[in-house]
Amino acid sequence: MKLVNYEQNERLNTVNGEFRPTINAEAYGVNQNGINTFAKALDDASKTWLEIDKQKDYINATNAINEFNQKVTELKFDKDKGLMYQKGMNAQGILPTYLESTQKFQSELAAKYNLRTTDAVNAFNKAVETSKTNDLDGISRYMRGQYEDALSTATQNQINNLNNNLLQTNDVNQQMKTLTLTGDLIEATGKQLGLDDEQIASKKQQNYDLNAKTLLDKTVADNNSETLDKQLTALTGLASENVLTPYRKMYQQMGINKIANNENDFGAIRLAAGDDVNRGMDIMGSRIRSQMEAKNKEAMQSGVGANQHLWKLAQYAHNKYGINTEIAYRQLYAEGTLGGELSRLAKENRNYAGLTQSEPNGEDNKQPDGTNYYKVYNSDEEFVDDWIEHYIKPNGAVNAQSIDEYADKLKAGGYYGADAGHYKELMRNAPMTKGGQPVYSEDQIEKAVKQGRENYKGWLTMQMNIEAKQAKDRITAAKIVYNQLIAKGDYVGASSYAHAQAAGAQTDMEKEAWSGTEASMRPKLDSMYEKGLKLNAKQKFELKKYAETHTYEETLAHAQRVYPDKVVDDSFDGVLLEANDNRLKANKIDLTPYDSEIQSALPADKSLRSSFEYGVKQEMLSRKADFESKHGRAPTEAEMHDIFEGALATQTLRSTEKPYFGDGDDYSAPISAASNRAMGIVHVEPVGNHYVRVTYQDGSTRDIYESVYNNMQRRYNDNGD
Repeated sequence: MKLVNYEQNERLNTVNGEFRPTINAEAYGVNQNGINTFAKALDDASKTWLEIDKQKDYINATNAINEFNQKVTELKFDKDKGLMYQKGMNAQGILPTYLESTQKFQSELAAKYNLRTTDAVNAFNKAVETSKTNDLDGISRYMRGQYEDALSTATQNQINNLNNNLLQTNDVNQQMKTLTLTGDLIEATGKQLGLDDEQIASKKQQNYDLNAKTLLDKTVADNNSETLDKQLTALTGLASENVLTPYRKMYQQMGINKIANNENDFGAIRLAAGDDVNRGMDIMGSRIRSQMEAKNKEAMQSGVGANQHLWKLAQYAHNKYGINTEIAYRQLYAEGTLGGELSRLAKENRNYAGLTQSEPNGEDNKQPDGTNYYKVYNSDEEFVDDWIEHYIKPNGAVNAQSIDEYADKLKAGGYYGADAGHYKELMRNAPMTKGGQPVYSEDQIEKAVKQGRENYKGWLTMQMNIEAKQAKDRITAAKIVYNQLIAKGDYVGASSYAHAQAAGAQTDMEKEAWSGTEASMRPKLDSMYEKGLKLNAKQKFELKKYAETHTYEETLAHAQRVYPDKVVDDSFDGVLLEANDNRLKANKIDLTPYDSEIQSALPADKSLRSSFEYGVKQEMLSRKADFESKHGRAPTEAEMHDIFEGALATQTLRSTEKPYFGDGDDYSAPISAASNRAMGIVHVEPVGNHYVRVTYQDGSTRDIYESVYNNMQRRYNDNGD
């Protein structure tokens, strides 16, 4: 067989499914029918093979699609790390992970299954894209939902924390600032979540109402009507009126209860009426009526801003920043109205105070008489925040309590350029509306009066019962002490105790009990007077010594304190009066000229010094009298000095407790130097065995037995020479 035109590099065109024979029909030189039949058979076989190959590629494409879907399902829903199990803000990473992973799956599966036909490749790609398109819609919605849930949860946690803080403070202004902050937080979150203004306002109102109820419930439970009144005022305009109304009624009733059951009033009324219950009830009823009528009068004279819109802005400013509501309203009215109506600037720009900025924001907002531009606000709250924070606070006016103070501070800070008097007049002319409604009806007043009378009667009855029991307990306890004194035979002590109890009696019951006891004790005391009440010699001596340095009255008080069961009789009373007279005379003796000498002789015990000085004065007084009697004249200054030295020596010896000096004693301390100088002695020192060595002025010395030296001192002082 001859083969012609053989091309070893030629490939079959299997893509188009054709078989192109390369046999030369003339090579055989025979009938060509057989050759044609053979070629046709080969062509049919080729087409069959191509069809089988195409079907196999389709199967691979189907397997690739199934495996892709399986991988994506695991990617999304694997129980440990599936993308669709990611929560909150973690879910925001789902989309990029999904796209990256599916792209990887698609490439890997195309290589794995080696798709060769265009139809199989297209089928696989189309299935992948359809699957991804469907998934992306679900993923997008899931991520959005998780974002909103996370944002809502975070916001709610913040709100819950703020709400909890509401109950941690009793400062109403701080409570309102916190409550307003929760509203701002809800509004900001709502805008991020795409809520409209109506939805945001609804959520804010729900929050305000819920927290208002929580705050008011706690205050009612604490029975704090003063705080409740402040909270109701502050919450007006924030919480719904249907939430506040029940608490307004509670506040009214709390006010009635407080007036009708005020124990401070009860105590004051009892002081005025005593135990006369009817008189006390009448006074209580009159007090209640006068207080409630005064409240009504005050309510009738109170007022709010006539322009409700501006009044609510002022309330918001007060609740958040503490500014006086009425002052804030009057300024907003003066600057934000024209002819009694809101100005165009207030209506269109929500700018109620003519606030400006230098940055252009449209020619419509340019000042007609200046170069600045009027500010534009998105909400009333935004205006108030800017107005207070950047205009009122910097001028120190937020705490002003009068129009004059407020306007003067703003003027000083350059807030306005108009005449201050004119500006104040504009504020004062802001219209207010009277409350016009009394707080209490006549029926409520009558009921409160009746309730108060009964409350007082019950309180007084209870107090009297308590006092009676306390009086009985005091009498019982005191009788035990009294009987113990009687049992010991201490009738004087028992009588004094009974007398003290009667003097301190708090009730008629106690007065009656102890007055009878005193009367029963009198006969026994009379029989014991001579023996039990007189002062003995030792006690009299102590009192006479005390009288040397104290007044007569002080001495009697001392006697009563030290000897409470003794009586100072007339005889001893005369002794004390004489001692007082001597003390007064002795006090006329001035020791100032001899201060340095007497200081060296004063006892070491400071408690004895006053008595020592008194003794010196008494001795000087006696010696001075003797001198004047002997010489018929007053002593000279030098003679008076000699009298002092003698008196000092005498008193020193009198104050010396030891009968003789021991070895090593310091003779200059207990024995007056004046006595030694009088005897010509300049120094004394012990030499042992009870001898002392004295040194005279001429320098000579002599050893003397201590008792001899002691007698020399005494003789000198006794003679007074």
